[in-house]
Amino acid sequence: MSGVAKIELKDFLSKLISVSDLSRGMASKIIQKVNKDKEQYIVVKNNKPEAVIISVDEYIELLEAKEDLQLLQMAEERIKNSNLNQAISHENVLERYNIKEESLDELMEAVEIE
Repeated sequence: MSGVAKIELKDFLSKLISVSDLSRGMASKIIQKVNKDKEQYIVVKNNKPEAVIISVDEYIELLEAKEDLQLLQMAEERIKNSNLNQAISHENVLERYNIKEESLDELMEAVEIE
């Protein structure tokens, strides 16, 4: 078990890069590794983590995950605060607005939902 921790620590330490190393010409090599091998680095200044270098694809994935989490939290909050006595069933909404289920099915085929 301790062997696993040593490997993880070694991997972690290999991902630390100082601001001085970046300014000494290592930036292009690091960026190449990030783009090609999807590696990640932690930039350290005065022995403190200050920034992270990740690929643009990973950054976009993180932003999307953050947005998904925020939407989930909003939905949970709305459900928690909703009054089920005022809820209207799906069937009642269709009837009220004279919408046929088949029309919804056609729209669902035409619209792309992520």
